[in-house]
Order: sequence, then C-alpha cells, then structure tokens
Amino acid sequence: MTKRYTPFHAPVMAFFSLGFYRDVGLNWKGTGFAYLFVLLTICWALVSAQLHFSIVELVETKAPGIAPQVPRITIIKDEASVDVAQPYKIMNPESGKVLALIDTTGKTLSLEGTDARVLMTRTGVRYKKNDGKMTGFEFKGVKHFTLDQQKISAWLRMFRNYGAIVIFFIGILGSFVFRIVQTLLYAAIGLLFARGYKTRPAYQTLLRISVMAITPVIIVNTISEMARVTIPLEGVFYSIAAMVYLLLGVKAVSDQKEA
Repeated sequence: MTKRYTPFHAPVMAFFSLGFYRDVGLNWKGTGFAYLFVLLTICWALVSAQLHFSIVELVETKAPGIAPQVPRITIIKDEASVDVAQPYKIMNPESGKVLALIDTTGKTLSLEGTDARVLMTRTGVRYKKNDGKMTGFEFKGVKHFTLDQQKISAWLRMFRNYGAIVIFFIGILGSFVFRIVQTLLYAAIGLLFARGYKTRPAYQTLLRISVMAITPVIIVNTISEMARVTIPLEGVFYSIAAMVYLLLGVKAVSDQKEA
C-alpha cells in the first residue's frame, strides 16, 4: 500500500485518527525515532525561547534589587564565613519579605517562623522547594571559594546570555533518552495488546505506533509548561493517555490485517 501520511501530519493526526495510526503501522518504515527527535527539538525550542525571555526579565528587573544585598562569602576547607553581622537577611525589594537568611554562627538552624526560602549556614545551604519540603547541599570538598559582587555580576550576564541555550540542549538530550526508553517499553506492551487481537505485528511497527502514541502527550505537556498550567496527577494522566493511543494504534493495524 502507498504511504498516505507524512511526519508533518503527526502532531495533529496522532490525536484522533485511526487511519493515521494504521498508515504508520502498515506503510511507514523505520522506528520513528528521527521524527521523535525533531518533535522534541521543536518543543524544547519553544519552551527555551519562552524561558529565555523569563530569564532576561529576571536578570534585568528582579536581580538588581537582590544581587547587591548578597555579602562577600568565603568558603575555606568546607566552611563558610561572611563579612556582615549575622543572622543576615536578604530581602525581597517588592514584597519586603525575607528571601534568604545567612547565619554561619550556628544560631539559626531552620527556616521555621520565617518567610525565607533559603538558609545558608557554616556548612551548607538549605532551601525550601515549591512543595514545602526542604533540600540542599553541603560545602564538603570545597577547599577555597569566594563569592563577591564581581562574580555575581559575571554569573548573571552568563545566565542571561546562555542559560536558556544550556537548558535547551540538556532538555533535548535528557528527554530523547527518556522517550526512547519509554517507547521501547510501550512497544513491548503493544505486543501484549496485539495478542488480544490475535495478531503479531513486528516490534519495529509497534515502535512507530508507540512514538505516535506519545506524540499527543509531548505536545500537551509542552503547551501546559508554556501556559504554566498544572495538570492534576500529571504523570498518571499522561501514562493513561499514551496507553489509550497505543491500544487504538494496535487495534487499527490489527483490524486492517484481519481485513
């Protein structure tokens, strides 16, 4: 049979067309990984472009009110010290609330009872995540390091110019590896689905169908990230959606073979 659809149709047709899944399974060649890489590249390019403008806004409008408050910090043999009276507060110039606390004296051990989200002690940094849980890192292994206004300015310029680019390449690499592993797993699950229809499509066929089954998930995830919309039980929702598309794709191919 003649190939009816092309990869250009996939971002739309993968959402609703059984005929598209049938064409992918029966008439396309290869694994679909090249298409997957292009799709992820486009999605990450959109996200990174938006992120760049957010970074520029942060550096140019937010940082000037916060960065000058950071004192000179020196770390020698795993231990930090500062040249200001402590506990030292870094304030949010817009809200007037405390953003961070610095106390290397050992008197301040937690952020309880404060608005601060970051605490730097003599041995490390603790910060509060969006879910309220605390995490952080220690200065272990740091022989000598000094943070001053000159370094902060240089880092901010570098972050402004290259932050989104670095995230773009890291995002593509990480997501492509993750999606490859995901499609390999989904194709194996597709073999189980195919047994229910009493057919035995080639594993490569199921790989292509799996790539198309996660296409709607990738697109919806990208849109929600850019719109800053949180989907409840996001991971569960995406997994179920991909499984439904995978099942429909296997069914489309199986029905055609039976015919």
